[in-house]
Amino acid sequence: MNTRKKILNLLHPILKPLSQWYLSRKRSYRYKNIRLQIYPGVFHPGLFFSTKVLLNYLTSQSIKGSTVLELGAGSGLIAIHCAQQEARVTASDVNPVALKNIAANAHANHVDIEIVASDLFDNLDPSSFNWIIINPPYYPKSVVKDSELAWYCGENFEYFEKLFTQLKSAFLDHQKIIMVLSEDCNIARIKTIAKSRDIALKTIYQQHLSGERNYIFQLVKE
Repeated sequence: MNTRKKILNLLHPILKPLSQWYLSRKRSYRYKNIRLQIYPGVFHPGLFFSTKVLLNYLTSQSIKGSTVLELGAGSGLIAIHCAQQEARVTASDVNPVALKNIAANAHANHVDIEIVASDLFDNLDPSSFNWIIINPPYYPKSVVKDSELAWYCGENFEYFEKLFTQLKSAFLDHQKIIMVLSEDCNIARIKTIAKSRDIALKTIYQQHLSGERNYIFQLVKE
């Protein structure tokens, strides 16, 4: 266990109530020229590394004119960034509070985004998009309230079971499906679930921030 993780484990009894208190109120956040309000119960992109890693990768990609889906968009930061790059953007989420948050942030940043209520691809056709961007929940615990949807993937990784099942027949030549995962999660288990659906996770980008390494994987057909 590295030093950062040891410190976090020691501080966990203090950090958990502090983070719960902080996230219980609407908060303001700014990423470059994007200004956001983060509603209570919605994933805060400024407190964790995964969103920043995705944005760092996307800045090197040409997405102008592409159809882009941010699956499970939370506050909508990535969707807004892509819309500013002149992509045609859809943002989805299963959390009703997140959907309202995306709409408010898109309006405040003067971008047009299609917003869809969907549990993964239940109400979406994955073959409709050139890009699919996924920042998934990955801690193995059952969800008991909407505010936990961004964190927990189910005791038996049910989120990934459903995701890879829905994506199994979705791969097209013009399509790029990417997903960010932290070294703190069970990447081996997630890869095994993907492999059972004939999907491989190919590392295309990684970044080490404050003692934590995050990986961006491209999902490809095996």
